[in-house]
Amino acid sequence: MAELAILIVAFFFGAVTFAWTHAWLVVPVMVAAWLLLLVPSRTWANIRTAIATPFRRTNAPAPVVTLDKRPRVLVHSR
Repeated sequence: MAELAILIVAFFFGAVTFAWTHAWLVVPVMVAAWLLLLVPSRTWANIRTAIATPFRRTNAPAPVVTLDKRPRVLVHSR
């Protein structure tokens, strides 16, 4: 269990070293992520709706017909 603390510290210093050597990439990404916090939630909802709309079904699926040619009614839909 004592190795866990050493592992956490090692990952922390590894991340700091990576961020320091790739600051030209990390800093703009952090600024962009911070600016995205200023976008209102209504705008995010509109973006999600615009992305999901083409994937929605427009027609109801055809009912499943059993061997005796009657549509099957599921118990939870009664």
